[in-house]
Amino acid sequence: MTVSFASRYAWRDSFYRTIGIAASLSLICLVSISAAGAAALTARGNEPGWHIEISEKAITFREMGGVGFTVEPAPQAVTSSNGARAYAATVDGKPFSLTIEDRICTDTMSGMPYPKTAAVVLGNRKLAGCAGEPASLLHGDWRIEEIDGSAILAESKPSLFFDPDGSINGNASCNRFFGHFTLTGEGLSISETGASMIMCDQPLMDQERALLATLQSVRRFEVVATGHIRLLGDDDRTLVSIRR
Repeated sequence: MTVSFASRYAWRDSFYRTIGIAASLSLICLVSISAAGAAALTARGNEPGWHIEISEKAITFREMGGVGFTVEPAPQAVTSSNGARAYAATVDGKPFSLTIEDRICTDTMSGMPYPKTAAVVLGNRKLAGCAGEPASLLHGDWRIEEIDGSAILAESKPSLFFDPDGSINGNASCNRFFGHFTLTGEGLSISETGASMIMCDQPLMDQERALLATLQSVRRFEVVATGHIRLLGDDDRTLVSIRR
């Protein structure tokens, strides 16, 4: 079969047009995914209860049984030398400011830790609270240092991984284990876990049994220091101590 030069160039131009359209569609998809993934930051506080949603477009403030307003467009954040981000505006003739700092904050009612600290000034009122999502403090790999008050065996390497999809897995001391965790405003709970069936020396098996049992009793967590968390039971007893 003979193909003319014109036909060849027509095929080539058609091919490059197709590639260009596909690339453009891919870019559009990537931009859409990026925009959809830009979640708003939430801040909240108690006594009185208040709630703020911060997005690229607006800042919305709501107070339980009190005022509520939206600042739109959102003011440009000013970042200080310590990394704190401050937003400032005027609402009904009163100064309004919101400062978000990357510093661990603990909710005064629930005891839930949050990754950021929030401070609000509305006129002559000052409100303190927390911001961000507690789950972000858990996600990732942890090594277990202590189980119900006892240090781990020197020859063992128990670990725990919190996945953003709500699942957990790790090394129980001998076997791999898996399960799910639930984090709500009330605290942290871990589902009944499953594990592989390898047999190890008795001390390792005993430690593994203790770890899996204590995980079932976890009710909340606290951040002790950067990269160090305690999983706590109902009586606030430390059940599992973990570190990055």
